[in-house]
Amino acid sequence: MSKYEVILDTLPATQERTEILFRQAGDGFIQVEYGHEQRVELLDSFRILAVDSKIKQVNIQGLIETVPSLRANLFHFDPLVISPGKLIAEIKKAEESITSVEEMVIDSRIITLPIAFEDSQTKKAVALYQKQVRPDAPNCVDGYNLEYMAQCNGCSVDDIKHMLLDTYWYNSGCGFWPGGGFFWPMDPRCKMIVPKYNPPRIWTPEGAVGIGGACLFTYTTATGGGYQLFGRTIPTFQLAMNHPQFKEKPFLYHPSGDRLKFVEVSEAEIDHIYAHVHDKTDYKYEIEESKIVVKEYLEFLAAPEVQKGAEDFAKRQAKGAAKAPKL
Repeated sequence: MSKYEVILDTLPATQERTEILFRQAGDGFIQVEYGHEQRVELLDSFRILAVDSKIKQVNIQGLIETVPSLRANLFHFDPLVISPGKLIAEIKKAEESITSVEEMVIDSRIITLPIAFEDSQTKKAVALYQKQVRPDAPNCVDGYNLEYMAQCNGCSVDDIKHMLLDTYWYNSGCGFWPGGGFFWPMDPRCKMIVPKYNPPRIWTPEGAVGIGGACLFTYTTATGGGYQLFGRTIPTFQLAMNHPQFKEKPFLYHPSGDRLKFVEVSEAEIDHIYAHVHDKTDYKYEIEESKIVVKEYLEFLAAPEVQKGAEDFAKRQAKGAAKAPKL
């Protein structure tokens, strides 16, 4: 047994939420986690945002910033100004003031992004991976990842495309790479799951869109990566900050709460938009100010057709995952 204990404190589970863990994450960081087990539960993220908002309203001296995510929030603080214990007490107070998630209304922009499936740039990334990293990679069927994604989920490539287009993708927080967001399907009937590349790629083009586990990611710049690729979207990051959308910050996404809605277009249309974002800077992004009314979302999840569709898909998914080649 180690003499060090990283869990500083806890809040017991209630009917409204799971157990909360307060973890030491460095001299000036505390990570607040919802439960011991990894899980994809958007209600955790909704609650984290509500608590995060209440904490910021208090204006705690010594609290520098917060980094909310799907099931955790990282609190960055100055230990010379506020002690970990006092900060935890303030977080507990905010947490216990949240009664029911049903009453929450969350600010949530809807960002419509065009996407081209099976485009030449992401095909190039797959081809380079086979040539330079793993020639026998079973996820690179016909030089692409879509077929493997379909195998893992017991469905067809067309089914995969429809699932990508038919749901909103909720951003639980930004990370991994500058400007990136971690997006999750809001419709459980569209919750595909795929393993990551093994080992990862050494190159991925700007704008590539991929999935790892159940999480979707849009690659903001050319970089490495391990998510299964299926298409390419428009710029979501601009370091030069020349385009009006990026004048105040180089990132398209807010730290959490945004929703993506994909619409299929041709690769030529994607290339055209790139020129009008990075060069001519006259492309207008389609962004709608909106809200998530949690009660309405819970009613959607409880609808019989949604529950049955999700259960049926989960059964097909389990069969597909059992048969698909392992990475």
